Amino acid sequence: MTATFLRRMPAHRFNAISLPRDCADGHRLLLQPLLRPTTLALATLAFPAIAFAEDAPATQLDTIVVQANPFNRTTDELIQPVDVIAGEELERRRRGTIGDALDQRPGIASASFGPGVGRPVIRGQGGPRVQIMDNGIGSMDASSISADHAVSVDPLLADQIEVIKGPATLIYGGGASAGVVNVVDDRLPDTVTPGLRVRGDASYGSNADETNVALRSRYGVGDLQFGAHYTRRNAGTFKIPGNAERGHDDEAHGDEEEHDDERRGVLENSDLRTQSYGASMAWAGARGMLGAAVSRFETNYGIPGHAHEHGHEEAEEGEAEEAHGHDGVRVDLEQTRVDLRGLLNRPFAGFDRLEARVGINDYRHRELEPDGAVGTTFDVQERESRIELEHLPVAGWTGVVGVHLSDRDFEAIGEEAFVPPVRTRGLGLFWVEGRDIGEHHIELGARLDQVDHTPGPGTLPNRDFQPLSLSAGAHLHLAEHLHLRVNAQSAQRAPAPEELYAFGPHLATLAFERGNPSLDVETANNLDVTLSQDAGRWTWEASVFYNRINDYVFLREVDAGLNADGAGSAQSDGIADRVDESGAFDPDGELLLLDAAQRDAVFYGAELSARYRLIAEGPLKLNLRGFADMVRGQLKSDADENLPRITPSRFGLALEGRRDALAGSLNYTHVLAQDRFAPLETRTPGYDLVSADLRYRILAGANGTTTLYVMGRNLLDEEQRLATSFLKEIAPQPGRSIFVGVRFDFTPPSDG
Repeated sequence: MTATFLRRMPAHRFNAISLPRDCADGHRLLLQPLLRPTTLALATLAFPAIAFAEDAPATQLDTIVVQANPFNRTTDELIQPVDVIAGEELERRRRGTIGDALDQRPGIASASFGPGVGRPVIRGQGGPRVQIMDNGIGSMDASSISADHAVSVDPLLADQIEVIKGPATLIYGGGASAGVVNVVDDRLPDTVTPGLRVRGDASYGSNADETNVALRSRYGVGDLQFGAHYTRRNAGTFKIPGNAERGHDDEAHGDEEEHDDERRGVLENSDLRTQSYGASMAWAGARGMLGAAVSRFETNYGIPGHAHEHGHEEAEEGEAEEAHGHDGVRVDLEQTRVDLRGLLNRPFAGFDRLEARVGINDYRHRELEPDGAVGTTFDVQERESRIELEHLPVAGWTGVVGVHLSDRDFEAIGEEAFVPPVRTRGLGLFWVEGRDIGEHHIELGARLDQVDHTPGPGTLPNRDFQPLSLSAGAHLHLAEHLHLRVNAQSAQRAPAPEELYAFGPHLATLAFERGNPSLDVETANNLDVTLSQDAGRWTWEASVFYNRINDYVFLREVDAGLNADGAGSAQSDGIADRVDESGAFDPDGELLLLDAAQRDAVFYGAELSARYRLIAEGPLKLNLRGFADMVRGQLKSDADENLPRITPSRFGLALEGRRDALAGSLNYTHVLAQDRFAPLETRTPGYDLVSADLRYRILAGANGTTTLYVMGRNLLDEEQRLATSFLKEIAPQPGRSIFVGVRFDFTPPSDG
């Protein structure tokens, strides 16, 4: 990928910050403190909740089991902060990427790199610190290597999406030092559901002529459950309000003016094609289950940017379009994976459950130049397995002991191969124990890892690490339906291969990156405190967190006046060094020279969500929801320098109603300007988002339902530039779009 198409995009050093938190109910909307006056926002929403809750009848909330937790506990039983999206809330958000589905949830943002890419950021951290999982096994792709790499897990297949906020290293290792996103479906179930079940969803979006189709079928007979699925997402060029490039000069002259008019209102090279398909088979009986699933994921998407500028360097614009059909850099990604799961109940005396999961992956990611040639290929061959053994109570303690194995071969070939081939092997041993003390619950845990990085033939050294993570938490019942959760962790993460061994132009971020083979493990000391009221006319939840990370790994600018290989005459001038694509020092070079470094950092913030039942009796049900959140991220130094791409403070309201088969919602979110930005970063303006949903459910006898729906997104057609995105200066989010669709869930009657 050449750098020209992003010529004016500012280079930054690392990931963003956001801070939110959701109620335990899978349908609840959230509240995130605006944190200009965070304390005032918390008090304003929380005190009325306490005052009115006693007078209102208790409301039974839906029970949602979190499968990312080894005990498969419900959201109300967990100590660590968890956000689960399921049911109607998931159906309303199931659009595009996982980042799109989770964006605007408290504590979660999307690191967008155009409509084809959206990787979640949890409480200000992303990349190799956020583990994306498919039914408890990692996505096994290359999305953590670079911001322009898509996640290979399809949200159109999800039954629920679980987010553990804060370190989850005890169960999932260093890749979860900031949190976990687990996409759950029913391909490998514990029990067989007899007969045939068919579910589907098809929609059309007015912006970019976007179409989404998802079909899933399950057939159970005897002790066997069969399954199949197919999804497709196609979209043309997305429309945006105004120009793609911020600060673009609309007063251009001559031919350039005419050309700019053609580009106004569109996000060039943003079209995409994605599909996934697969099949599964599982045996399930009284003693357990055994199953296998095979899936294929394919996507081809454009990287928005200065495609025409790049095209002129290669050939005349018309010639380029005629020969290649597009002028921009594209990504062609394909992944085939096999998932195996086995479960044995009461395997031997004293133990309740033995479960094993295995994932086998074949992943290839090709970056295509405007002339159609393959610029860089990323290849990942990975095997991951987890074995968990849960014991019966001993002296009141119930626990899980487990082994986590991984073996990853990574190779990059081509002009953007800034990371050498690396084989990474990991072995993790973990133990989590919990017990009840009266109405309260406490939990303790520990994990020890062995991580070995072996680069390909050359002069780079092998590195091995032994991260150790410890956790302690308590769930206290202060009063009926009033809960206090306190969770403290010391979580260590081994540096990722790109942080150790990178050397070369990373053109997606307009940087020349140099890794540091001498890096040590990161140590995150995290404290979460959550207070919640889960019944009554008011329900609410307020959380605060503080995360001090020692030896935080980040990319920093260099001021030495030397080439990337250290050659030349040193000439420090107080200005960050720039180089060309070969690494030669050039004050006007388009690549910022960045070194992997370590320094202590701190992340802190607060999240708030609340719901008030305006009308709870009678045929009409009406709820008012609100949320607010904030997060800060800083390097600890004399100046307490801000970290880049931090999610700005946000707050919002939603009015939700239902009468018989008709349901709908009206949502408003205000995103404040991000004026706490890092060096070399620019201020991100605030914006307002308005969306609406209307659904009508038709019963198809006792065997199924059909739902007709209309959804409006960004109804004000506001310009949205995400502070978390590398492309915020040249690629805003899509403008107004109206989706119309149909969703069905049908179980044909049995022959009997």
